[in-house]
Amino acid sequence: MSSAIEETVKALVEFESELDAAKAEVSETRKKTMKDAAAWAEAAKASAIAKAQDIASKTVSKAREDAEAEAAIIRNKGESDLKAFEVSILKHKSKAAELVASRLLGEAE
Repeated sequence: MSSAIEETVKALVEFESELDAAKAEVSETRKKTMKDAAAWAEAAKASAIAKAQDIASKTVSKAREDAEAEAAIIRNKGESDLKAFEVSILKHKSKAAELVASRLLGEAE
């Protein structure tokens, strides 16, 4: 009977040893999984930041192009209006000079 007890104790000791090994393996697997998850999260974060920066860069570039195009339109309109004003001034220059001279000389119209 002591042999059966010894075999049972031996089996329990082996079982406990295998259980400890399994626990250690689970612990290591858990650590590796956590490490892999952290690495994956960091890679996903870096990828998201890179995509956001790319989108922002494209948006700013497009806005700059639009603003430059609008500025060119405004500048061209301003130049056109200035030319029209200059033409108008030149057209009425002699009449304005006559009016100024008559006022200075005290003549009434």
